[in-house]
Amino acid sequence: MIGNMSAAQFSQQLISADRAGKDNLYKGKLSTQKTQLDAYKLLETSMKLLSTKLKSIDTEAFSNKKADINNDFAKVTVKAGAPKGNYDLNVTQLAQSHQLTKTYASEDTLLPASGLFTVQLGSDPTKKLSIDLATVNGGAGITVTQLRDLINKDAANPGMQASLVRTGGQVELMLSANNGGASNNLTVNLDGADWGMTQRRAAQDAQLTLNGISITSSNNYLENVIDGVNLDLIKVHGVGESSQIKVEDDSEATTQAVKDFVSNFNTLLSQINQLSRSMGSTVTDAAKSDDKDVVKVSSGQIGVLKGDSSVRLVQSRLRDAVFNDAPNGMRLSDIGIEIGRDGLLKMDDKKFEAALKADGSKVQAMFSDNGSYIDKIEAVLKPYTEFDGLLSMKKKTIDSQIDRIEDSVERHNYQMTQKYNIYLAQFTAMEATINQLSAASSLFSPRG
Repeated sequence: MIGNMSAAQFSQQLISADRAGKDNLYKGKLSTQKTQLDAYKLLETSMKLLSTKLKSIDTEAFSNKKADINNDFAKVTVKAGAPKGNYDLNVTQLAQSHQLTKTYASEDTLLPASGLFTVQLGSDPTKKLSIDLATVNGGAGITVTQLRDLINKDAANPGMQASLVRTGGQVELMLSANNGGASNNLTVNLDGADWGMTQRRAAQDAQLTLNGISITSSNNYLENVIDGVNLDLIKVHGVGESSQIKVEDDSEATTQAVKDFVSNFNTLLSQINQLSRSMGSTVTDAAKSDDKDVVKVSSGQIGVLKGDSSVRLVQSRLRDAVFNDAPNGMRLSDIGIEIGRDGLLKMDDKKFEAALKADGSKVQAMFSDNGSYIDKIEAVLKPYTEFDGLLSMKKKTIDSQIDRIEDSVERHNYQMTQKYNIYLAQFTAMEATINQLSAASSLFSPRG
């Protein structure tokens, strides 16, 4: 022991003192670089999110439509770009699939041991299932259950399902076409003769009129029956009944898309303000948003990019982009979007909707014409977000710096390990010498 410490403890205490300075230096450098890297990643995420919102305004926001129907005889869905209009719908018949049954005493009833069993779907000769009863079971005959399985598993099944319905005392072999429509009727024969099945449900098309135009469909779901308009028929109208369908612009969706843009624009500006501000500046309310799309700045990141002029530059250019007039001479304030002294946007929903109702094409032009607000903002964001853009290069530079620091840390750790081993060898030898001297001195100690 050396001063009540082992050689290892003494060596560790010395090496801890030796390495403390560089340990703290490297730790501080790594923390700074990683915090800056996280900050640039955060900015990139927010810029790309804003860019996504811009694209939705440019491609969808002003072409969104909604459809209303005044009762429950059908459901209506519409796609962006569907023509506005009013339609009178009258459903006289729903489409349904063909269904046939044949009664047996039990599911184990044996069928004829020979004969060619065929099921034809519609009139297409290629849509036929054929089973030679003389060969499927070595000529021993098959049961109703086995026939069901053969039909369902046959690779040539053209589109039907066989099932058994147990009625309590008997069994019904049921054949059902997979698809509806009059053209998908089933014809069942044995050796070319009708097999004597009972029709439970007729094969029929849906029949309806839309503004007096007669329409026939093999399916109750009519896709694109009018450009961008889909109908899902539910039930038949009675005499004198009809449904009124109205397709119109979805102003709520348009308003929400622009609100999302405003929110993400403000988020980006607020983040830039926080990341590049001097310590002690006030955090804007927009930065405290609880919006699910907002990527928040942590307290450790505040001010971490204050020396980066390119970050401040994008903030300035974004403000300029929304401050100037649109190509049609209108300003954001004309449609209820005001620009605050801090550059953040504030949207008056009612004023925006009023402008949209008064002349939606002019409002749309502000965001979609050449040189629109979207084009201006995209021009600001693109150099930062594109592949190998400014933010990508900054992240690569920081990654390289982090790698160099980590290499230095690794070399430092190696050097300290070597130095520790030298200390340990020296103090172990010293400890051995002290122990020897102590043992020798005990020989000369007076004895009682």
